[in-house]
Amino acid sequence: MKPSSNRKMAFTLVELLVVIAIIGVLVALLLPAIQAAREAARRTTCVNQLKQMGLAMLNHESATGAFPTGGSEPWHDEGDASVSFGKGYGWMVQILPYVENAALQNLSKGYGAGDAQRDRVVRGTPVPLYNCPSKRGIVISYEGTLENPDACLEGCALTDYASSTPANLLDVSRPSYDPWFWQGITHGDVLSAAQQEIRFKNNKYPVSYQGVIVRTGMSDPCKTRNITDGLSNTMALGEKRLFTNLYQIGAPYDDIGWTDGWDPDIVRYTGYQPGPDIEQPAKEPQGYGFNFGSSHPGGLNAVFADGHVTQITYDIDLIVFNAMGDRQDGLVVDYQ
Repeated sequence: MKPSSNRKMAFTLVELLVVIAIIGVLVALLLPAIQAAREAARRTTCVNQLKQMGLAMLNHESATGAFPTGGSEPWHDEGDASVSFGKGYGWMVQILPYVENAALQNLSKGYGAGDAQRDRVVRGTPVPLYNCPSKRGIVISYEGTLENPDACLEGCALTDYASSTPANLLDVSRPSYDPWFWQGITHGDVLSAAQQEIRFKNNKYPVSYQGVIVRTGMSDPCKTRNITDGLSNTMALGEKRLFTNLYQIGAPYDDIGWTDGWDPDIVRYTGYQPGPDIEQPAKEPQGYGFNFGSSHPGGLNAVFADGHVTQITYDIDLIVFNAMGDRQDGLVVDYQ
């Protein structure tokens, strides 16, 4: 029989340090997997939201005979009374009845009747569908002055998605959103501007918006038969590129939010290379506020005119990307 002992077994300091080191390594290996799983879930939510918007867009086309339009001008100012939503509301307001939010759209019509206060209520009302969970969630931005009736005095609910508009003629050596984004006018009489010509490389061209969602009052609303490149080949909506450090406060191209008119808040440009969200550098890249992009690694999510959603990689060829935004250029791109 062995003699009994009262000595208790315990870890030595070295053994304890080894265990802690092993646990640290396991946690370090596990965290990226957890983060990747969370991002995969957020991306899935983003894809589903775009699918809902794509379906709403198609239901709008089925009910009215045309796709929604992008609004007449920034901040949906006076606009022209003869155009749909004369104050310039864009496609996000127009599809509200098809995302089970007709009441909010009805409230928004108060601004068309001159009730600016009702409009401010709408501007500050978030629509969760319009925010990507990978980017920032719901954000209410405050901006403006009492002298400006269009100011976001009670706040504006921002959005992370936009419709696409292409460069009618793309100069890859010197890409620019002008003249094809504005086509001769930012604020003012868009109906008169639609009758003018625009200049590009010393030639004159008629005003023509060639995306699925066009500028209200400056091009006829797009119908299915106008998408001659094919619905499944033509990009309609996608994610916006933003500066990460401005997610919570907005920016000049991300200030009015989902109730905006024809403005980079809800319309972006396929004539620029898409890219990932980055922190704002000392010198802002040209046209950054007109770019598509996202906070997802690898690429952005986009919905096409037939309602399907796919990821577009950031390194896509610019000619190919712009062709995807143009419904009638004859450059058919099958990007599934």
